[in-house]
Amino acid sequence: MDTSPIFNDISGNYDRFNHLFSMNIDKSWRKSCARTASGVASELALRRGTDLSAIKVLDLACGTGDLSIALAKKGLKVSGADISEGMLEVGKKKIDALWGGKYSKYPKPVLEMGDGASLPFEDGSIDIVTIGYGIRNFDNRPASLREILRVLSPGGVLLILEFGEPRNALMRLFYKPYFKYMIPRLASALTKGKDRGAYEYFIRSVEKFPKFEMFCKELTEAGFQNAGYKSQTGGISVLYKAFKPMGE
Repeated sequence: MDTSPIFNDISGNYDRFNHLFSMNIDKSWRKSCARTASGVASELALRRGTDLSAIKVLDLACGTGDLSIALAKKGLKVSGADISEGMLEVGKKKIDALWGGKYSKYPKPVLEMGDGASLPFEDGSIDIVTIGYGIRNFDNRPASLREILRVLSPGGVLLILEFGEPRNALMRLFYKPYFKYMIPRLASALTKGKDRGAYEYFIRSVEKFPKFEMFCKELTEAGFQNAGYKSQTGGISVLYKAFKPMGE
């Protein structure tokens, strides 16, 4: 399924609704991913005897650029790619505004059209790939994971933020009705019905996505090593981490 029309349609409200529906907690999830990426980049730079500017980061399914921006604020050189023109347009405007002022001391992210199933990069040319809440929308996830593995350098790292579900029974009691019923209704109310279908798709895609150990198994089957995860906010969000084998 080509999801780009869905994201084109909601691009204008995407950031506002993300922050509203998560009560701004999504910002801390992305910051955590950026901190992890910064640590990985520092280790790679030290191992290679270079500085951070030599470490190449690809933020795939970058959307409106929030994760790309968080990564750049860690001093990382970031290229962002997404299949939605609408989301990229919002992201580019946001980045141009920020880098026209207080963020000008950081490397400016560059956002371009790009498909996870066919990346325009040479084998082993990217050191870190990040995906923030986009992997569940990939048409052919196994093929895209293999493509990511191809472009990663030996020992390179894949970091994926994706929605999970609370593992605490009490949290689930409150979370499920809010997530499954309230979010689409709120989206519908705030957009006079326009975005309800998009957020109903969003709910279905999260529910269908393999979570925790199941997705780690999928990463391993695609060729990654040492796949693991860290729960965020009780499992509502999950940060997955996996490595490309050194010998490849």
